[in-house]
Amino acid sequence: MKPVKIVQCVDSVEGIFTAVYDAWAMKYGHEFIKLEVIGMDESLNYELFSEYVLVEPDSLKAEKVAKSIRSKISEQAYELVVKAALSSDVRKADAIYHFLVRGFLMGKKVVDNLSDPYVQQIFEMNRFVGNETHFFKGFLRFVELKNGILLGKMEPKSNIVELLTPHFADRFAAENFMIVDMKRGVASIHQRNQEWFMTALEEEQMEALAAYDTEETEYSVLWKAFFKSVAIKERENYNLQRNQVRLRYRKHMTEFQE
Repeated sequence: MKPVKIVQCVDSVEGIFTAVYDAWAMKYGHEFIKLEVIGMDESLNYELFSEYVLVEPDSLKAEKVAKSIRSKISEQAYELVVKAALSSDVRKADAIYHFLVRGFLMGKKVVDNLSDPYVQQIFEMNRFVGNETHFFKGFLRFVELKNGILLGKMEPKSNIVELLTPHFADRFAAENFMIVDMKRGVASIHQRNQEWFMTALEEEQMEALAAYDTEETEYSVLWKAFFKSVAIKERENYNLQRNQVRLRYRKHMTEFQE
């Protein structure tokens, strides 16, 4: 039995696609290759008798993989693996690789092969990312900074800022706003009546945003007052409330802040 090659990559679409490219180029046998995102699961231990290969992100290799998925499998398959790459699931890199192995063999029919465990995992990750994006459309709260910019902080499990921003760009087209993922140090920036863009934030910028002085605006005061006024004391049900708005969503929600 050949030892397993474990290809390690960084947590990004480009990083995972680069790992897919390099793993395929090894011609080692797909069943003896496993992909793993660095640092996603600190409980993972090195596997005995396995060879670890670290790959650095390469935009050219990643672009070749992206083009191959679109042309040889389908646009739907491409969208599925990109969204899976944004998930917080530790299995995602390996699931994407083995999904693509099947996809390049079966073509567009791979998405219908729901009995395959790797196809199941890809759809499961997509559901989670899609649901979390949907939740934050309702749970994200903006505060107005002294310079008039609207700031929305979030700490999602999945890397969904890029998926979430079009929703608010459409509704707040005339506003200057930022949506910041405080866990990953990435943000989307929207300037009034212009296209929005993504950016990575430096540690100093993240510290400044975490401690940024905000004003208790009239709207936030009104929102808190409304939240309290609609509550019926005799019908308080904290268990139901926790099911509807999980504790992990509340950290940056205005109505749950004192």
